[in-house]
Amino acid sequence: MSTEHIYRVASAGWLHCHGQQVDVVPAWPQLTHSALVVLDLDDVFTDVWRFEGKSDYAAALIEKRVRTQGLVEGAAHIVVHRLVKMPGGFQVYFTAISLELWQRCTQWAQEQADHCLVMTATGLLCRGVTSGNARVMLSQRRLMCFAQTEEGMVFGSTQALGSGISAMTSAAHVMTANQGALLKRLGADAVECGAMWTTSTADIDTYQAAVRSMLGRAPGVMPTTEFAMGGERVHTVLPELAREAAGRHALNPLVERVAWRAERWVAPITVVTALVGLVLVMLGVLVGQMADQQRAEGQSQRSELTALEQRIQAVSTVEAPKKLLPVAEFSRVLDEGARHDPVAFLALLKASTGKDIRIQRVRLETATGVSTVRSFRVDGVMAAGASAAVTRWVSQMIEAGWTLKAVDPTYTGPGAFSYELVSSVTATGNVKP
Repeated sequence: MSTEHIYRVASAGWLHCHGQQVDVVPAWPQLTHSALVVLDLDDVFTDVWRFEGKSDYAAALIEKRVRTQGLVEGAAHIVVHRLVKMPGGFQVYFTAISLELWQRCTQWAQEQADHCLVMTATGLLCRGVTSGNARVMLSQRRLMCFAQTEEGMVFGSTQALGSGISAMTSAAHVMTANQGALLKRLGADAVECGAMWTTSTADIDTYQAAVRSMLGRAPGVMPTTEFAMGGERVHTVLPELAREAAGRHALNPLVERVAWRAERWVAPITVVTALVGLVLVMLGVLVGQMADQQRAEGQSQRSELTALEQRIQAVSTVEAPKKLLPVAEFSRVLDEGARHDPVAFLALLKASTGKDIRIQRVRLETATGVSTVRSFRVDGVMAAGASAAVTRWVSQMIEAGWTLKAVDPTYTGPGAFSYELVSSVTATGNVKP
């Protein structure tokens, strides 16, 4: 079903396609709705020409040649459907329309109350045909072929002379003979067939059979729309093809094409906006629920933290029983004694000093005065130039858990040094029980 109002302008008259119906209407009607108008005329000239020079003057060059060769009666308006630049020049696919018809058509379109975009059937023929592809189209009793390759564009048109199947068969053979080599080179996958406008399924079958026989297998087929027209059925690709091509191939000014396209975007944008709004509402509800849940969890955690702090405060205020104090003092003395065991300390010194260091004296300093820290005083002599050995020894003692403080050497000989070593466990301030 066609939702657009499509008008086909042929030499035989005007036809209006809408919904599932085609109606004959008077020429140049006064429209009250948006419309797509397709000029499918027999008295226009379409071809592919090549020129040397700049492409800026393509329309003027074509108009001059068309007028000189008498291909169109009187003055002509040139519609450039596609232009491809080539080495040294360009190639152009165009349609020449009578200037009088063109002026009347554009004036009529501007006088309509709603958007009215005008296109040509030959322009729709090349819509979507990319390089390395071809399209064969049937319009009434005329076969048209358009192809584009790396070498350039190709256009061919053949009119069936007569109303019988034999006339369409002859036209199909002429078309395949003229374009067969190119279509075979492109291959069946690159060739597309369609019906621009016809009431005869026999004509469709006839020309597609000729194309299939020439290619060796079936080409692609464009989906068609069926309309009721009196007691006949019209088969056409116009609704879909015209709707797709309107924004680019319509002959109206750019502003009118953009305005027509914008109206078609209103409904989709409205739907998208509604969906986005619904999603945002649902997201807001979900976020609110998550926030409530997090607040409840936070309140529960704060209650647990308050209870834990109260328990810690209660434990910290409990004093140890006085009868346990002697035991705790004895345990502390044992711990410090184990740390300051002279035998273990001498073994550590022996393992950490190398051949360049000679330990001369080790003395355990007892805690005196206000100082409660016990320490070892180590006096030694290093070999000449062996300061690195002392640095390594200091690092090893630090790794073993001792804090070293350099003091005045007891001996005054060369290389003499003295250090006070404090247990790191004690130095960090372990709390006495």
